[in-house]
Amino acid sequence: MSKTSHSASASRYANALFQLAKEAKVLDSISNDLDKIMGLLISDKEFSSFIKNPSIKNVNKLSLLNIISDKLELSKLTKDFIGVVTNKGRVSSIHDIIFSYKELVSDFNGIKNAHVSAAKVLTDEQVASIKKKLKEKFSTEFNLHTHIDKSLIAGLKIQIGSQMIDSTIKSKLNALKAKMKEVA
Repeated sequence: MSKTSHSASASRYANALFQLAKEAKVLDSISNDLDKIMGLLISDKEFSSFIKNPSIKNVNKLSLLNIISDKLELSKLTKDFIGVVTNKGRVSSIHDIIFSYKELVSDFNGIKNAHVSAAKVLTDEQVASIKKKLKEKFSTEFNLHTHIDKSLIAGLKIQIGSQMIDSTIKSKLNALKAKMKEVA
């Protein structure tokens, strides 16, 4: 199961979809379907707001999602899954469900996930370098999920499951501050 901070219900839904997709031998197909949905959520803020709006009835959300599912040519399993999630009132968590599903597929394929926080956007070369160093250290492939956190000042914070590698200036300053308090 995913070790990230996604909600327990999102993880349960993702695991249910993963088990169904694994049994039907369509893990990659479902993953591609979910990429299409995630792409739409990211690119169309109006659609994303509509899905997350609690005042809109689930039946209305489902009608729109059915139309979109047909236009995106999603598989029957994905379309049925979206229907269940919507009818259970969990469609507002679809981002977390998709993310958890992708992590399950990665784990199944022997690929670990690393969550990298940086003060600024990383270049492709920097991402490739991080992947290379992680592969050397852990002897496995990695998917990197990058996040911008301007409070870090500089450096990187990398989380792999419950393990944290923190080389940020912020953490070094906090450590120095703590040492200075001990001396004082």
